[in-house]
This record gives sequence, C-alpha cells and structure tokens, in this order.
Amino acid sequence: MNTYVRVAMCLAFHVAGCVAYTFLNDAVVDAYKAFNGGFTTRGVGIGIAHYTFIYIFFGVNALAAVLPSLWGKLALLALMVAWILFMMVPHNPLRALFYTVAQGGVTLLAILLTQVIELRWENRLLTGRTLPARPSQEVVA
Repeated sequence: MNTYVRVAMCLAFHVAGCVAYTFLNDAVVDAYKAFNGGFTTRGVGIGIAHYTFIYIFFGVNALAAVLPSLWGKLALLALMVAWILFMMVPHNPLRALFYTVAQGGVTLLAILLTQVIELRWENRLLTGRTLPARPSQEVVA
C-alpha cells in the first residue's frame, strides 16, 4: 500500500472516530445532566480538564494516524489512557472511567480497523488474487 494512501486512510478513520466521540460525549453529558442534575450539583466540577483531555485525544489520534508502527500507536494509546487515569481517578473516578473507555476505545478501534485493512490489502497483493473478469455461470453445489 502506498504510504500516502495509508496515511490518508488512517487519517480518515481517526477523524471519523474523533467525530463519533464528540457525538458520544454530548449524548453522555445530556444523559448525566438528566439523571444527576448539573455537573456541579455534587460539588465537583471538571473545569478546563475536559478540554485538555479532548485536545490530547485529538493530538493522539493525529499522531496515531501518521505513525507507521503498530507498537508505536499502541504505546501512544497506552500513554494517553495512563495519563487520563493518573489525572482523573483521585477526584473524578466516574469521569475517568468514561474518558478512558470512550477515548481509548475509539482510538483503539480506529487503529485496529486500519491495521485490518492494511493487512488484507497486503495479503491480496502478495497472493495476486484479483476478481475474475467474468464470473463463472456454473452453480457449485
């Protein structure tokens, strides 16, 4: 697979994951407010940390899209999840759980999808399999 095609495909999947996460985050925030009231009704506000984690998430996805190594992508993902847990668990354990599962899961899903597509592409090129020009009309029982 051409490097430019690989990077474009990875960027497309990671951008789609980031967009999906923003909608997921909005839905969870609305549900949380409906069940528990506002964010500060329990006495704990997240403040600017939410935006920090969003920017880190976008940056990690951008870097994971351009890194060629699977282990590098997974190490970057592990660093992001560890940082979120380190910063959030002492004061906001429920939000830490949401951020690690949602952001880590979306990033991991994008990484795995791009890896599967790349491996299938390479397998097709190595085996030389292509679709036949005219499929057979026979029915094989």
